Amino acid sequence: MSKNLSEEPLQQPVPENTSPGEVLRRTRRERGLSIEDVIGGIGITRATLNALENDDFDRLPSPLFVKGYVKSYCALLGLPDQELLLNLEQSMSEQGIHQREPAIKFPPAPNRIGRFLKNVLPMVVVTILILIALLLVIQVADKVKLPFLDSGKPLLGSAKSTVLSMKPAMASMMDQEVKIKGSSDAIDKQDNPQTMTINVTQQSWIEVFDAAGDLLLADLQPSGTRLEVTGDAPFKVNLGYAQGVEIHYGDKVVPVSNIAADNTAFVNVGLESDLEN
Repeated sequence: MSKNLSEEPLQQPVPENTSPGEVLRRTRRERGLSIEDVIGGIGITRATLNALENDDFDRLPSPLFVKGYVKSYCALLGLPDQELLLNLEQSMSEQGIHQREPAIKFPPAPNRIGRFLKNVLPMVVVTILILIALLLVIQVADKVKLPFLDSGKPLLGSAKSTVLSMKPAMASMMDQEVKIKGSSDAIDKQDNPQTMTINVTQQSWIEVFDAAGDLLLADLQPSGTRLEVTGDAPFKVNLGYAQGVEIHYGDKVVPVSNIAADNTAFVNVGLESDLEN
């Protein structure tokens, strides 16, 4: 393992029609590397490595992970990865696997302004219409008198009683303003970025997306790495070797469940339930 593999030529040329898995398996054997060397080198399981070297795409995770494994495998063997990745993409395309991409779908980010207008604006409009109606009634009451009254008093009494009748409406408006301000504070609070910490105990491929679906991180992380990822929660975390990764959020460890047979896992981090637990 101490030799520079990239400077060692292959003992035999590889035929042009050789599959990507066969190229990786032949090169590994000619480099003198065991299966355990590769598993520890790129952070995948024995089952995933066997499927990769035998082009068994049905037993491999999504194409996004497979391309990352091949790229890391080529780096370990000292092979240029561009031509092999093109061959891999062609092989998957011939089997219709490209139709399963993208492997990760995210819902669109919530429209906070639209939600605010939908919930609050109708109540504001109704309050304004009520005030306009009251003002019109006051103006009409000061000019029109009832025909069976001889006192000449306005329809709604004195201006003093009119002002008193408007106090509940004004109080309602003030209460509405407080609610609108509270809603605005809640929206500003959601805009604050959150930080998630990832500790890598065994080498693993890691991808992180924020709440808007933007890719924040995608790379093979070596053992002993500590990552701090900042963005809009909740985060979507994809792990190539879930057993070798610990995730911390809000001073708590996020449990990694639903680990697949090939040790991959998909974890949602930063949901409201995470902060309540």
